[in-house]
Amino acid sequence: MIDRRQFAPLTGERVKQTIRRTRLQMQLSLITALALLVLTAVGFLAGRSRALALADKDGGRLHSLPGYHGYYVAIWAGLPGFAFLALYALAGTMIVNTIVLGQMERAAQPLQVRYEQALNADEVWPVANREIARLEGEIAALRGEAEQVIAAEGVQSDAVTALRGRQDELQFAQDDARFTRDGRADVIASEILQAVPEAGDHALARAGFEFGRLPVQEREVFLADARALAFGDGLSSRDTAELRATADALGPVHSAIAWGASLGALGLALAGLALARTHLAARFRARNRVEWVISAALALASLIAILTTLGIVFSLLFESLRFFAAIDWRVFDFLFGIQWSPQTAIRPGQIGQSGSFGAVPLFAGTALITLIAMMVAAPVGLFAAIYLSEYADSRVRAWAKPALEILAGVPTVVYGFFALLTVGPLLRDFALFLGYEDAVTQSALSAGLVMGVMIIPFVSSLSDDVINAVPQSLRDGAYAMGATKSETIRHVVFPAALPGIVGALLLAVSRAVGETMIVVMAAGQAANLTANPLESVTTITVQIVTLLTGDQEFNSPKTLSAFALGLVLFVLTLILNIIALRVVQSYREKYD
Repeated sequence: MIDRRQFAPLTGERVKQTIRRTRLQMQLSLITALALLVLTAVGFLAGRSRALALADKDGGRLHSLPGYHGYYVAIWAGLPGFAFLALYALAGTMIVNTIVLGQMERAAQPLQVRYEQALNADEVWPVANREIARLEGEIAALRGEAEQVIAAEGVQSDAVTALRGRQDELQFAQDDARFTRDGRADVIASEILQAVPEAGDHALARAGFEFGRLPVQEREVFLADARALAFGDGLSSRDTAELRATADALGPVHSAIAWGASLGALGLALAGLALARTHLAARFRARNRVEWVISAALALASLIAILTTLGIVFSLLFESLRFFAAIDWRVFDFLFGIQWSPQTAIRPGQIGQSGSFGAVPLFAGTALITLIAMMVAAPVGLFAAIYLSEYADSRVRAWAKPALEILAGVPTVVYGFFALLTVGPLLRDFALFLGYEDAVTQSALSAGLVMGVMIIPFVSSLSDDVINAVPQSLRDGAYAMGATKSETIRHVVFPAALPGIVGALLLAVSRAVGETMIVVMAAGQAANLTANPLESVTTITVQIVTLLTGDQEFNSPKTLSAFALGLVLFVLTLILNIIALRVVQSYREKYD
């Protein structure tokens, strides 16, 4: 039977209550931030006026300018309060959820005791549990036996096929036993909830009991729906008595925490202002303290950048380890396998029970398209930069450089359309004219050529700026020794600008490696291992997008393989950067 309460709209009173809570939350945060800004300004004026008074009293002998005294007091007035607000913004929701969930757990304790007692007294549930444990033991034994047979006879042997078929049968029986057990548990839980009223104090107990029985991945949805009903944070997917009880519990706790955070931030600001003002004296080193705070802020910004990089690396690493564990640590097969088919089997006996994750076709496709793109962008962009910086007059340069840079502003989807509708058919027709009958519209050559045109501005603009930055004295010295203009460019300007040019080429390579839309539209998504530029290929980034797009579960080898691909791409890019740095350093030494 459909529960109409799940589709019932919010009552008018509840809508008004939600709007009031949301407005109060926004107004309180805004008023607190404005009050902190006012206290910061007051602290600056108070510190500066105090310093001026000390200067008049001691004959103008201050260690630091009066402005530094004002900055010192302003920092003590604003920094602690804003830091406290930032901490509340990061942890406030978690604190509120923890308090409310504790209330729900305590309220649902009697229901949970009755539920556990009913499960233990039931006839079906314990039997199903024992059956699940027995089947789990048999499946583990078969898995170990299959590994031994694979080591002795190989993966394609008949014995392995028979063992996998038996394992699939046991897994089906185990899933059936789990379905029976969970169904019986749902029936018992429904019987207990039917005996509990929905209104009053029992509503929170029902909410805690329902929340405790939810899977981990659904608990966040429950809390998000409750917060949507309580504060209007998005739209709630349903409206039930349990969610309304949770929302009613969230409101007062959230208000108390919000008021506490606001009052605490203002209290810290006032205390900091008063304390900092007492520190001021004629010989007080206010400038040193202020500069130390600025240095600490710069160091914190650098630390945030480093921690962000480490977070990206570790997130890729942990998920990649989950992927390799899911494929039985066949890292060699992943890095050097030549068949990419991440689809897992949906029936026993299907090829690739755990998918085929040989990533060499992806690496080869990425390298092929990037190579074609750089063969277009590197010479064209570099020659354009040399011409614009060394040969073109000011009038040509005034319109030619902006015209080149317009290419960087064209959306990649437009380049994809251009490759699919114009470049691809032209290349196919030309290949057919030359007698190549297997030509297709979507090819690596089409994607590489259009991608090369797209990244020409990355090479030309940056190289032009680097070449213009070479001191004119180097050119004048070469001309004085009798060198021609071309000899000066080859032997003086180019070596001096080489580090910047290499940086421009690296940026272009990174742009080509990370491009997705052009590859999808112009080269397709077929994981072909080929060196023929007239065939369809795919790249690492395209496969990552394909694997993570749509309604995916992050617990299958298919989805987790995207993180392994990202980790490999990160390592390859890092190696490329290290090699480029070594090349630049060697040329610098020769030039110096």
